[in-house]
This record gives sequence, structure tokens and C-alpha cells, in this order.
Amino acid sequence: MAEGAYSANTLRAQKADGAIFQSFCKGRAESFLPADPATIRAFIEREVKAGKKPATVRRYIATIGRAHIGAGLLNPCSGEAVRLALKKMGRETSARQAQARALGWKEIKEFIGSAGKGLRADRERALLCVAYETLARRGELVALEVRDIEFWPNGTGQALIRRGKTDAEGQGRVAYLSRETMKWLKIWLEHAKIEEGPVFRRLSGRDQIGEALHSGSIAPIFKRVAQWIGMPERFVAEVSGHSTRVGAAQDLAELDIDLAAITQAGGWKSTRMPLQYAEKINAARSGMARAAEKTGRDSQQADPSP
Repeated sequence: MAEGAYSANTLRAQKADGAIFQSFCKGRAESFLPADPATIRAFIEREVKAGKKPATVRRYIATIGRAHIGAGLLNPCSGEAVRLALKKMGRETSARQAQARALGWKEIKEFIGSAGKGLRADRERALLCVAYETLARRGELVALEVRDIEFWPNGTGQALIRRGKTDAEGQGRVAYLSRETMKWLKIWLEHAKIEEGPVFRRLSGRDQIGEALHSGSIAPIFKRVAQWIGMPERFVAEVSGHSTRVGAAQDLAELDIDLAAITQAGGWKSTRMPLQYAEKINAARSGMARAAEKTGRDSQQADPSP
């Protein structure tokens, strides 16, 4: 029943989650459908001991519950044993998730100025600029087609993100593209001789244009960009397919763009994620930061270093 109702990535994750729980139950010679709440509680405890993140464990439980409901069974995850196990997990572990290293406009501009010539440099410049200004997720970025780009007479333009992670009905959203971004996008499309279909393509060798990029290719490309501009290796390891999204949200917050506008630009349904992405910037503008400045605690005279 779920085929077509969820994205391919969501279905793949649910199937993987179900297989993990099924394997756990088989190892204990216990039923997995229907599953006993005590079995699910034991599963939660094992996953927590194994170091799984709370968000991952909660996703497992949601999948187990959905499978029972889909089979016309009572949801064992709503029982007290499971509820208390999740509550215990929350007290014993940290729900804080590692944030992707940001690739903001400063880093993108540095790459643009040093990338040199060639199709790969053309593609990476256009990819970074479009990813940054649309705040697109990996899947949204590789799904962009030439027909989704609108070129305006004044040199700017817009991109239509037809479907996103939080847009199950496919209403889409429109993102503004600056002259800088449109310039690099035009150069890529002209040099790659792309007139229709996917905007961002695979490259074989130096000049062979292939099919559309896979969403799994975005993070490695961003990591190579981070290495190119000289990021420390520990930072490169933290770069992901979300890095331009994080960087754009942080840059917008630093420019005092209001939270509602940032939320709209990124296609978020709530302000939780943009607030999380910009928390370091917001901390520097907090009440205590302003108080430290006004009381002189942040003055150079307060600095004990030479």
C-alpha cells in the first residue's frame, strides 16, 4: 500500500528498518508481526547499547508501528512498555545530532575563483551556486531539469523545485537565482550542450556527458570542493549533501533575514531546522552576548592574551 505514497528513499529506509527488527526477533525466536511490546522494549535497549542515535531508534519504532497498522493489527508501540523504554532512552542519551559542516557563500566564492577551466569546474560552480540559492536537498537538486529553470531578461532567474521531502503532494516551490548563479548555470549548460532534461549530469573522463547525477554523488562532490579550497581534513569529513543548505541558512541568519523568510526559502514546514542550523550565529546575538558587549566583558581590555 505504501508504494507510491512515500519517496523511494523513505520506502528503502522503512524496509531496512523492518529487516533489522525482524532479524532481532528471529534471533530470540519471537514473533515480529505481531510483536510483543516487551520484545520491542528489548529491541530499543539493544539499539541504545549499540550506540544508535535516538532519532534512528525512534524511526525504527515508527516503522514497526506502521507495519502493524498496515497489517490491520493493534500498534504495540503505543503500549506503556515501549513508551517508557523511549523515555528512558531520552534520559540516558543525547538527542543532539551532528550538523553538517557548512559550505556558505564565502567557501563557494573561493572555489569559483580557483576552480580553473573545464567541464567539471563548470558543473561544480553551477551546482554549488544553484544548491546554495535554492537551499535544495540532494534529491531536489539532481531532479532539476532545464524546463524548471526560468531565465529572466535582467540576467536573474528562478528554479522550480517540483517536489521536496516535505512536499508529498508535489505542490512545488520557486527559488530565486541571482545573476552570479545564472551566469555559471548558463556556462555549464552551454559547454555541456544540455538543452533539455536533467540539468546536472555525470561526467566520464574530461568531456563525456552522462545521465543525471545520482543524489548519492552530491556529498562526494561537495567534499572534493572542500578539499580543493583547503579545508582541514576533519572539516572535510563533516561535509555532506546538506552542507550548502546549512551554509545558506547560516548566511541568511547572519544577514538578519527574518526567520519566516529563511523557513520559506528552504522549504521547511517549521522553524526548528533553520533555528538549529543558525544556532551558533544566534548565540553570538543572544541576550548574554549583548550584555557582555555593553558591560565591557568583550572589550579588548578584557582579553588576557598578549
